[in-house]
Amino acid sequence: MQQHPSIFNDVIGPVMVGPSSSHTAASVRIGQLARQLAGGTPQGITFGFDAGGSLAETYSTQGVDMGLVAGIMGMPTYEPNMITVLQDARAAGINFTFRVADFGPGHPNTHHIEGVSVSGAPFALKAVSTGGGMIELIDYQGFALSSTCGFFEVLSPGFGALPPLPEGVMGQILTRPDGAGMLHLCGAQPIPEGVWDGPEAVRLEPVLPVRSQLAPQVPFETAAQALALAEGETLALWQLAARYESVRGGLTEAEVLGRMEELVALLAESLAAPPQREGELLPRQAHRLSAVALPGGALTAGVTEYVTRFMEIKSGMGVYVAAPTGGACGCLPGAVFALAEALDFDRTAKARAMLAGGLVGLFIASRSTFAAEVAGCQAECGSGSGMAAAACVELLGGTARQGLDAASMALQNILGMVCDPVAGRVEVPCLGKNILCAQGGLSSAHMALCGFDAVVPLDETIAAMDEVGRSIPREFRCTGLGGLSVSPTSKALEARLAGGQGP
Repeated sequence: MQQHPSIFNDVIGPVMVGPSSSHTAASVRIGQLARQLAGGTPQGITFGFDAGGSLAETYSTQGVDMGLVAGIMGMPTYEPNMITVLQDARAAGINFTFRVADFGPGHPNTHHIEGVSVSGAPFALKAVSTGGGMIELIDYQGFALSSTCGFFEVLSPGFGALPPLPEGVMGQILTRPDGAGMLHLCGAQPIPEGVWDGPEAVRLEPVLPVRSQLAPQVPFETAAQALALAEGETLALWQLAARYESVRGGLTEAEVLGRMEELVALLAESLAAPPQREGELLPRQAHRLSAVALPGGALTAGVTEYVTRFMEIKSGMGVYVAAPTGGACGCLPGAVFALAEALDFDRTAKARAMLAGGLVGLFIASRSTFAAEVAGCQAECGSGSGMAAAACVELLGGTARQGLDAASMALQNILGMVCDPVAGRVEVPCLGKNILCAQGGLSSAHMALCGFDAVVPLDETIAAMDEVGRSIPREFRCTGLGGLSVSPTSKALEARLAGGQGP
């Protein structure tokens, strides 16, 4: 069944703690999934990563390990004690291990998990972090499947044919190479117990904030279709986003705006709460920006300051909103908060701007990826730049066409951006890229409002972005194997941090 992306599931969110949405938050959700499949905290569990994938080098530096363990302990993505979860789990007697092995080709963010359930039965699953905190269950007990974990589901081995199903439930029979069958049921509401509940059946609840719909109808799928609707009904970008998400998620448009206002309030609260710690590579630096005045550049300085503050919250293990990812969390909100402050706009205006940025993120999620492991940093900070451009146009009173043109111009200028974090930490050069992309988004908004021609429409730019991103060599896609990641300074810092010493 076709599943359209959601602004709150795929783009603006999750609310989280940790360095990376595709590593930490997604791993929490995968851990939550494993916990459900185990019937609770498993008696023992092993998390495996392919030696040729992205997680082999980064699982311990970008929060995969603590995310998985937090998940099997039943914690949320925004668990404030995430930083101590590994020690806490061991103190509680939870048996978990990590291993890197040759599991074979596949998605670079694949988690290979084996364990012993609460009942003592063995279980095994494979799940993928697909970017921005989103996940996909691709195998359970040797049965290949595809679940984005937004439904209520039943997985019941032992079936060879599809039984009668109640209204509102879809099902299919999956088979293993040995001929065994498994019934897979999906529903937007809890599935009642019935004849399909075999002795090995497990029930899964959604791990996403907005549930999936069995047959979702959305008002548009492409930027071109959205623009036609906007110009036909004189709609702003944020109104397009609200309409889409209300239909996609079964919410009212007022509820969509209200949810975004709640996220804006959370971002404001995070700015007021000091992070738990300094970054592992960078100290807090936002306060230094007042030391040098930029003549006529107050807004530029404000964008840099807000981006830096949001990135410091992330690196300091504070609670923040991935928008669209943890590694790019400063770009969109940094531009929005700085420009809204300069214009003396309120929370609602910020929420509308975030929705406008989220709309651009929808088109990227539909046709590309937010995973740097798949398409480099252009998928993360680059996407943030396009989203920031549209958000700034919204704040400045521009039209839907101007917002989409601004997003296209911003994205055109980030193609090929690599992901090469120093010492495996999401701090350097990530902070600079967030600042660069936020400023680029603001400049692109200015150009669009002044009538600059984007030339290439947004849909085509996203298609080019995806092609370029997937062509970037593996060494430069968040694997720690190329670029700044293997510089002598990076390797020296990595060794010092591994030895428990500061930078």
